[in-house]
Amino acid sequence: MQVSVIIVNYKNPPLILQCVKSILQYEKTVDYEIIVVDNDSQDDTEQQLRAICPNLKWIQMGYNSGFGRANNAGTRIAKGDFILFLNADTILIEPVFEKMATRLAVEPKIGAVGCRLLNSDKSLQLSYHNGDCFFRKLWWRNPLAIKLGFSRRNEFDKSRIVAKHNHNHLTRWICGTAVMMRRQDIVSRNLYWDEDFFMYWEDVELCHRIRKSGMKIVYMAEPSIIHLGGGGANVPIERFAQMEASKLLCIEKTRGSFIVQIYKQLIRKELRLELRLEKKAGHSLERMLAKELAFYGIEYENTISK
Repeated sequence: MQVSVIIVNYKNPPLILQCVKSILQYEKTVDYEIIVVDNDSQDDTEQQLRAICPNLKWIQMGYNSGFGRANNAGTRIAKGDFILFLNADTILIEPVFEKMATRLAVEPKIGAVGCRLLNSDKSLQLSYHNGDCFFRKLWWRNPLAIKLGFSRRNEFDKSRIVAKHNHNHLTRWICGTAVMMRRQDIVSRNLYWDEDFFMYWEDVELCHRIRKSGMKIVYMAEPSIIHLGGGGANVPIERFAQMEASKLLCIEKTRGSFIVQIYKQLIRKELRLELRLEKKAGHSLERMLAKELAFYGIEYENTISK
């Protein structure tokens, strides 16, 4: 067995059916298995999947265990030399497995590879970025930094990252939407997903441990996969608290508890400054700023613009 594909599923049969159908359509030359880990969807997804893929392996967690814990459950029964962690909201539009597995096979120092992600209209979706540069991003959003022109540096970095999506290269982080690793590395180096995360930021933490173990992370400009979720930019605002809590957990695990306390103090000061400026300008609060203020325990008049 060459590749084990692990897909975490939760209450969305059309998405995962589309994903599996695309695998069956395009992956004709590589020996692979599909492992679906279900977080207690309580529907007939298993039956629908087995109708198109009888050999599929199904793990029922029995509760909503989150992303990392479900991926680890799949990893423990995987037989492939290479494991592809693939989101259920993805669609293959070309063969993917061989190119990613070959890169890992010929370069032992690479610990993980990711590929180009596309939106549904096939426009570019950011497949990697400097997501763990926490304090730099905090400074870029500061009203003083924006006034002094530092936000232009942020835009320059974004443009540079977009341009680099056209070339293979080493990176600090790849999106957890489609990540391939060697099963042996996961087991021998304890590179399982951190189960303290329920959802979000677990890919940043995993990439940090991969680099810390002495291995490299590679973004591949080819092949491409459609990702319907659209990445962090399209996360519903209702999930902000979950995402922010996961970010703080990631900072703590990668930088330490002292650094996360410094980060909290800095962001609270920045949020108070933003709130003061909004009040001075007579603006009602945007929903995201209101969510941030509430999360960090800062009192404000709840006037949110629609």
